[in-house]
Amino acid sequence: MQGQPSAAQVLLTRPQGRNESLAQALRQAGLAVLEAPALAIHWLDTPRPLPSAGDLLVFVSGQAVAAYFSQQCAPWPVGAWAGAVGSATAQALRTHVPPAQILAPADGAPPDSESLLAVIQAQALPAGQAHILRATRGRDWLADGLRQLGWQVSCHALYQRDPCEWDAVVCARLASPTPLVLLVTSLEALSAIEASLRACHLDWPPVLHVVTLHERIARRLQYLYADRPDGMLHITMSGPDGAALFQAIVAASRQLS
Repeated sequence: MQGQPSAAQVLLTRPQGRNESLAQALRQAGLAVLEAPALAIHWLDTPRPLPSAGDLLVFVSGQAVAAYFSQQCAPWPVGAWAGAVGSATAQALRTHVPPAQILAPADGAPPDSESLLAVIQAQALPAGQAHILRATRGRDWLADGLRQLGWQVSCHALYQRDPCEWDAVVCARLASPTPLVLLVTSLEALSAIEASLRACHLDWPPVLHVVTLHERIARRLQYLYADRPDGMLHITMSGPDGAALFQAIVAASRQLS
């Protein structure tokens, strides 16, 4: 990964363990990087469903993959399907599941439930038992969509996401007028950042460039800035893998420098 030096700064907010390699690449490209996870991930000691032929196990994130296979070591059975909401999750699944049995949106498609459901429909699978492996909180859209297609759906919480309380130094850095690129990859993370700013009696900065994965996050940010006549919000959509995020952040930083 190569890039040109820039004076812009970058704030990475993914959970602990998800920022390090990206941060290193960005620093090598000349960017000043602050790692400040917005959410803390805790795996839960809950039962993991065992797949059988005809079953569909949907993994909503790489965290769901890691949490599930931390307790499940049996070979993946023939005839069972694994669904992934995006390419990064699908890549994590390939360590445990034969690629031919993984259903995931194509590269470039939005990494979300809507894209995955379209893939499942296109596969024309016979409706059977579906297990959605997720956090303690999450959207029910995919579960509802599968039920409408005739699937029997169970949701399993394998991990929980707790908001991290940023200190005044990090909040002040985000709220300052100095150019900054913010990486935020989930609505829960965005809510946690909002809560930290409020706790420090600070507002979003007047100028902000955000790199994100989901249109839902973009719409939420646009709502936050809608009533700010002096606010300038720039949003760059990216793929979820490290190379795509690197390129998106470097491109955004060049616009601010």
